[in-house]
Amino acid sequence: MDGVSPSARTWAEIDLANLLHNFNLAKACGKKVMCVIKADAYGHGAVRCGRYLEDHGADAFAVACLAEAAELREGGITRPVLILGYTAAQYAGLLARYNVAQTLVDESHALEMSGAASAAGVALECHIKLDTGMSRAGLYAQGKEAAFEAALAAERMMKLPGIRVTGMYTHFAVADTPGEDDYTAWQLENYNIVLDELTKKGLRPETCHTSNSACIMSHPETVVDMVREGIMLYGLYPDSAPQEGPLKSVMTLKTRVSQVKDFPAGTTVSYGRTFRGGGPFTTAVLLAGYADGYPRRLSNSASVVINGKKYPQAGRICMDMSMALVDKSEVARGDAATLIGGDSISWEQAAQIVGTINYELTCLVTARAERVYVNG
Repeated sequence: MDGVSPSARTWAEIDLANLLHNFNLAKACGKKVMCVIKADAYGHGAVRCGRYLEDHGADAFAVACLAEAAELREGGITRPVLILGYTAAQYAGLLARYNVAQTLVDESHALEMSGAASAAGVALECHIKLDTGMSRAGLYAQGKEAAFEAALAAERMMKLPGIRVTGMYTHFAVADTPGEDDYTAWQLENYNIVLDELTKKGLRPETCHTSNSACIMSHPETVVDMVREGIMLYGLYPDSAPQEGPLKSVMTLKTRVSQVKDFPAGTTVSYGRTFRGGGPFTTAVLLAGYADGYPRRLSNSASVVINGKKYPQAGRICMDMSMALVDKSEVARGDAATLIGGDSISWEQAAQIVGTINYELTCLVTARAERVYVNG
């Protein structure tokens, strides 16, 4: 275990054994696994998690932008990296220098990249993104007619100088929603029309991929050459609903008790006086607030665990501190408190209270909360 810094007020404990467990669940599909470690690995630490996964057999990585790709390369990661988002053609030289694959979002983007790469005297590896129903980035391929047109555009893109198309992928909009299986099937049909047309002409890209985490768990029919394991890698469920299942949560948010205080009946706690004690009570002042990633929306609705016992959070969560109702005899200054994850409320439970999704919460754990890696 990496030691917690003596100066750490709040920290995010990252369980690498659980990360590996979740990775192996995806690996069991028998195909290549691209680990999605964009947004600093959803808050878990991209370089550290990426190096660990590379050591344990990750086939490739995906990030959102060039800066994230550069961080991986400079952090020592050598496996293939795909940038899922748009990168302007003026950065063709940097893409080549870092040896990363770039997503082509449409034919004009491919033309721009081709011209820039040719001018720079480099060859760029690229993947074509198809918009089969997400209505976000990608070459429009919604419906049979559009899919056939997309296949023709993809053919032209693959013949451009300066770029080498090695992959083609799409992203499903509602693969985590059982009532929307027909829409997922329609998206897959759109993708397969393009793939079949290219295959007939001997132009099939070597790595075709459609499956995100929800598909890995619920739609094996979508698996092609590789799967993209994102949110499930971190032990979080794609639909963000609290549930029992095979995944193991990777992040636990923890903090310390700075003070234990007694109050008489009727005393109010924190901004807005939203908590009032009906009788005498004791609080623990905790060194975590929303500037660490402990959401203010959890105020008066969450619980924390200290020395194995669950206590209700009390009063509004502040920027740098929060409070919990505790038993004075069982809590002392310096004790560790578990806020989310571990034996406290799950990320899914916290997300339901806040009104968001589980992985928004892990992404919002700030850099002030030191990452501490265990079981690796």
